[in-house]
Amino acid sequence: MRRIEDIARTMFPKTVTLKDGTPVILRPMVKEDAGNLFEFFKRVPPEDRVFFKEDVTRRDVIDAWARALDYEKILPLLAEVDGRIVADATLHRRAFGWMSHVGRLRVATAEDFRHRGLGSKLVEALIQVSREADLEKLDVGVMADQVVAIRAFQKLGFERAARLAEHVKDMVGRRHDFVVLVYDLKGDEDLY
Repeated sequence: MRRIEDIARTMFPKTVTLKDGTPVILRPMVKEDAGNLFEFFKRVPPEDRVFFKEDVTRRDVIDAWARALDYEKILPLLAEVDGRIVADATLHRRAFGWMSHVGRLRVATAEDFRHRGLGSKLVEALIQVSREADLEKLDVGVMADQVVAIRAFQKLGFERAARLAEHVKDMVGRRHDFVVLVYDLKGDEDLY
């Protein structure tokens, strides 16, 4: 497997253009981004933050992420417009073990940048990083209520693999069904 840090260094920063013509810079997070990333997460509406795995309204959570940056385990890819972080997407990977061939994605987009193609651009960039890193599959887990996110991932080629009844709790303790979507990076290669 190629090192993700090396791949990220050659691929980013990268400028992408959204559907409305807005240029956005995609780049890996660095430690100095902690404050701006915290500000980004504070702007995410509370009704959306309820679906996050961690309480991103706590500065110590974001600071811990910045201190523990290790692109081989987690590659946080930020989207930036005029110095403002407008999205965060992460690729999680295990270096060894029975899931070392699988990456896991998470995506959060600022409310004013949704439905403009930014989430798709981030996922496409992480798919490319994953291919270069010789991963074979990607998965994403979302709550079943996140219908728009599920449709967006399916539009990008992810397929619904499982639905686990009342498997997760949101940040306020309500139970939700958990949906796993999978993207096969090898595609038809295994058939030949």
